[in-house]
Order: sequence, then structure tokens, then C-alpha cells
Amino acid sequence: MNALDPVRLIEDAEACVRCALCLSVCPTYRDTQLEIQSPRGRVMLYADFAQGALDDPLRVLEAAYDCLECRACQTVCPNDVRPGEAAVDAKVTLQGGRPQGWVVKAALALFHHPLLIDLANLLLVAYQRLGLQTLVRRTRLLERVGLGKLQFAESLLPGRPVHPAMRLFHPRRVQPDGEPKGKVAFFLGCVMNLVFSEVSKATVEVIRRSGWEVVIPRETTCCGAPHIEEGDWYGFEKLAKQNLDHYGRLEVDYILTDCAACGAELKGYAKHFAEDPVYGPLAERVAAKTRMFSEFVDAEGLPGSARFPFATTHQHACHACHAQGVKDEPERVLSFATDYRPLEGSTDCCGSAGVYNLTHTETSMRILERKMESVAKTNAEVLTVENPGCLLQLDLGRRRFGPEVRVRHIAEVVLEAMDAQEEPPR
Repeated sequence: MNALDPVRLIEDAEACVRCALCLSVCPTYRDTQLEIQSPRGRVMLYADFAQGALDDPLRVLEAAYDCLECRACQTVCPNDVRPGEAAVDAKVTLQGGRPQGWVVKAALALFHHPLLIDLANLLLVAYQRLGLQTLVRRTRLLERVGLGKLQFAESLLPGRPVHPAMRLFHPRRVQPDGEPKGKVAFFLGCVMNLVFSEVSKATVEVIRRSGWEVVIPRETTCCGAPHIEEGDWYGFEKLAKQNLDHYGRLEVDYILTDCAACGAELKGYAKHFAEDPVYGPLAERVAAKTRMFSEFVDAEGLPGSARFPFATTHQHACHACHAQGVKDEPERVLSFATDYRPLEGSTDCCGSAGVYNLTHTETSMRILERKMESVAKTNAEVLTVENPGCLLQLDLGRRRFGPEVRVRHIAEVVLEAMDAQEEPPR
């Protein structure tokens, strides 16, 4: 179990030179201007707890949950202090590797059963197509009956149509036109399958048209990101080992994902299982082969001169730019295929942060409002991102704060550019 390492915590506190670079990028410090809501404040708190100077585990746990775990602080820290990772370890340690509360336990249990995700998807499709979503939103029905938090959660569902789960209807293997360049295994994320199956279909189609055979293993289960972020080490471990048993032995050139959180966890397995004699080598193999969609397309290139006829800007998912270092790749892809306009603060968290927008709604909405103000300044017509939680959050931001911009996954934009290229001239 990835418990708090007292030695590492004390070393982090000693390595921190109080330069305040982390304060300049921390969403909670920007919002509150409180030291305890800053990365260095949390580092000192964790170190005090590790040294026995503080005997208040609930205070430490509260500080860990107040952190969005965006890891922007880790990107800018000159001394490799890692407050974001320490927040996760604090949750795991102080909760004994188990999730808190029956609601969290029930929600996390859902991710252990992919067929339940598929069923939830079909219920969501019916909810939209029967007009219930429109009714609930127009009447504020849930809020009227005292379920305000549930009304907010419902507002996070996308305004655009939800399509049937990809796992249910898509072929398990697709062949490219002509001789394949190689074979790619597509890791279908839970939330992508639940809410954005059309995005994952676009991802697979782009890779297929680029000359690659794509396999979509039905053995895929949740990557474990929701579990580890809620301190549920044992749930995470079970899911991770299931994926490693399959993907670690799969004979493919790459493992591709269109979900930044999944990409970060698949690559992060190597750290979590480094000391495991069985799963350590499998984790190293999976990490070495895993690529984000934009990472893959940037390296392999797009066929022809595909162009997307709209101005775009891009919000970097924290799990991409900070957890994986994938930042330049989506910008290069969009610059090649679109009229790309840089977004000020594009690596700043949008406020989604897993379920942070549900547990810390007011803070999350203030962060989101500032983000949408930056988006408006670009005058872009399409805002892209590469993570489902960010897609939901930014689409809510568009509806709540403006501007009138289409929020899309970068794979959708690339596919539309390829479609435009293939259309015969009029």
C-alpha cells in the first residue's frame, strides 16, 4: 500500500526553499490567499504530522482533500517537492486504504463492473431521449424537492446527446485501409464509455485512418484513478492488477487512451508496483507502451493536409500536462490542423479535479469562471480538452458563464478535419 513516507515528507519540507513558485500556480491558494491552502503549507503540515509535532489526523486529511491534486506545483518546483502525490498518500494512509462513507463506497463499487457502466449509459441515453433531462433542468425539480446537490450533479451532464456505450456495439477489432503500420490496443475509459462514447469512436477512427489496426479489449476495467484519489488503495490495486494481467501481456505496439486520467494511471502503475516481483515488470511494460491520443498523433502525424475550418483553443488536462508532461503535443496537433489560438493559463486546473466540483462546489465554480473568462479572450469557436471530467466541467462553464464556444475532445476535431479533407471539392 502506498502509505505516507515520513522520511520523504520530512525531506520535502527541508527541500522547500519557500520560493513561492507553487503559490503562483496553486488554484486553492489563488482563491483563498491562505498559507494552509498552498502546496508549501500542506507540505509543512504533512511533515509536522510525520514528526509527531501534530497529532490531528483529521486536519491532515482535510488539507489533503482541499487539494485539487492538479500537480501544477510539482511542475514548477525547482527541488522536486511533490505535494500533490503526498495528498493522495495521506488519504490512503489515514483511511487505511479504504474509501470514506457509504456513498463513496457505492460509487466506487460501480467501476468494478463494466457492465453496470454500460447499463448506466443506456439509462442516461433514455433519460435524455425521453425528455426527462429537459424537464429536470427547466423546472429545477431536484432542487425543489430538497436535492440541490443532486441538481448540481445533473447539471454536469453534457448538453449534447449521449450515445450508446461503445463497449456494447463497437467491433472489438478494426482494420485500416491497406497494409497496417502496426497494432494499437485502445484502453476504453469508464467515463468516456459512459458519457462520451462518440469521442472514443472518433479516436479509434482517426487511428484506423492513420494506418493502424486497433483492438478494443473487452477485458478492460477501470484504471483505478477514482479509487486512488479517494484513498481506496485496495480497490485501486484490484483494478490495476486486472489491467496489468491483460495489457501487460498483450502483443501490441502501443496502448492508446483518449482519457488523461487513464493515461496518468496506466503510466503510474510502474511507480505503484515497483517493488512487486510479478506486477512490477508488467507495469513497466504497460507504462512504456501507453500513449495519450494527442501524443500518438503528434508522433505519427496526420495523413495529407487535414484542416478544421474553425478557430480552436486548448485547455490542458492536469492529468496530461502535469502528471504525464504531455503539453506541447496537443498544441502542435491543433496548430497543424486548425486555426489554433493559445489560451492564457491553459495549464491551470479548470476546477473539475475528479469529484472536486461536487465536494468543493463553490471553490470549483470560482476557478471555472476565471477559466471561461480566459477562453472568451481567445475568440475561439471551439475549446478542446483531452479528459472527460474536464469536458463536463468546461461544458457547464460554457452554459453557466459563457462564451458561446463548442467544447470538444481533440479527437473529434481531428476527425472532422480529416473528414473535411476527404470531401470532394464542390
